[in-house]
Amino acid sequence: MAVLPEAVVEIAPSERSPLVSRQWIFAAAVLGLIIGLIVIIAITRPANPALQWERQMGPTGPVNLDSLLATSDGFALLSGVTADGVLLWSSRDGASWDHLPLQGSPSQLAAMGSRLLAYEVEGGRILTPAAEGWVEGYQLDFPDEIRSRQGSGRPSLVADGDGFVVTSILGDVWWSADGSEFDIAVADPEWGPGQAVEVPFDSGCRPPTRTSPDVPPIVTTDAGFAALISSNPAEPFGIWPVCEPQLLFSADGRSWTRSGTPLGDGAYVYNMAWRDQRFTAVGGTGIGRPVAWTSTDGRVWDPIDNTFALLSGVDLYTVQAGPAGWVILGEESEDSSPVGWTSTDGLCWTALPAEVVGSGAAVSEEMVMVVDRITYPETWVATATGGTGTC
Repeated sequence: MAVLPEAVVEIAPSERSPLVSRQWIFAAAVLGLIIGLIVIIAITRPANPALQWERQMGPTGPVNLDSLLATSDGFALLSGVTADGVLLWSSRDGASWDHLPLQGSPSQLAAMGSRLLAYEVEGGRILTPAAEGWVEGYQLDFPDEIRSRQGSGRPSLVADGDGFVVTSILGDVWWSADGSEFDIAVADPEWGPGQAVEVPFDSGCRPPTRTSPDVPPIVTTDAGFAALISSNPAEPFGIWPVCEPQLLFSADGRSWTRSGTPLGDGAYVYNMAWRDQRFTAVGGTGIGRPVAWTSTDGRVWDPIDNTFALLSGVDLYTVQAGPAGWVILGEESEDSSPVGWTSTDGLCWTALPAEVVGSGAAVSEEMVMVVDRITYPETWVATATGGTGTC
């Protein structure tokens, strides 16, 4: 039988030269590298920062930085005593400032809707916005027990659209619709005994509470007022910070309802703020063990884990909120160097740029101002960009 020859299959040579193939491989590698860099950049830095910071200068002369607050169209703060008395400084952009000499010697400001109240121990005056600056209005006379300056710098007066709540260090809370009359809403010792802070008392929190007279953190919400007081009946009214706090709520400033103690054993709070259906409180569970909590109803609170849970060696003292966002400020535990963060939603937080330092802040419609006693009159003012920062 004849043996058939094996079939031979001829493969046509490639029309692409080896040089062209190597060029395609190189181009693909470069494209892959570019895509990888784009992904890394997108992950590690915000595409659109939430705030654009600029260095500015505050008013010259003595100022009371504790009085800094946001107004309906900018910022305001009080001077110290000058040759013209106490001045109200106001600014729309944080860069240029106007001043108005005030009657009396007010040491604190409180916002009352679009108006301001400049007040001291015995009373204050309503300030109404005008086409250019502010105009002084009628006089308010406080009950004798009211203090205007507190250890935390927190105002002792908080107002909503229907009236305002005034607190004293003697354990009393007063309510007034317009300042012409004051009715006592909470009497000593319902929110804690109104006693001198030097009197010994037991505290379940560390660090020990400071020996500065103070008032409880009280904020306004769209449902009325919310306050933080210690759950320990032996702790003085308004001691700072608030140890193992419980929340109280009021729709009208007169009747208050208690909640539980949702932050846990040993937790303490220095300050609290509210904005857009969200509470944020700052404090910790020990020196250098900071915690920031958030809540949508004031009854159930959760730590903000994505930023603050991994911190150590930091103490958080201040939280401020306004239409442009949120600010949390604190200090390094060892050397008291200032630290801070901002947020657009109260959940995702971005560290302040290294050059932006401060111990006080205010948040207006479109801007954030950060000030510091050491570096003043230098201030930092940020404009909201619409971005989300690192989130």
